[in-house]
Amino acid sequence: MTEPSSDRVFWADFIELYKDYPCLWKIKSKEYSDREAKAAAYSVLIGKLKQKDTSANRETVTKKINAMRSSFRKEVKKVTASRRSGAAADDIYQPRLWYYNLLLFLQDQEVGRDSVTNA
Repeated sequence: MTEPSSDRVFWADFIELYKDYPCLWKIKSKEYSDREAKAAAYSVLIGKLKQKDTSANRETVTKKINAMRSSFRKEVKKVTASRRSGAAADDIYQPRLWYYNLLLFLQDQEVGRDSVTNA
């Protein structure tokens, strides 16, 4: 197997760091509402991202996290849809996103929104 690129190693470390701060992603925890804890967590993530991008700020970090989470959600949807379709075990969609397994801790945090009808 080939050695992971330094880029992937960096982003894997970034995701692990993000995982260490549930105040940023664990919706049902008390610390999720703690602004000071979030600010401290973001400053750590900003410090990490500054290794790659010297102009990194909170907005940059949140955009990167949101982009990763969005891609992750799309992959989760594909996996779920292939399981629901009654596909054989061999035919279940295999995620192609390299950091899919790293973000599995978020899977139960994704909350669907209630649909609104105009009836």
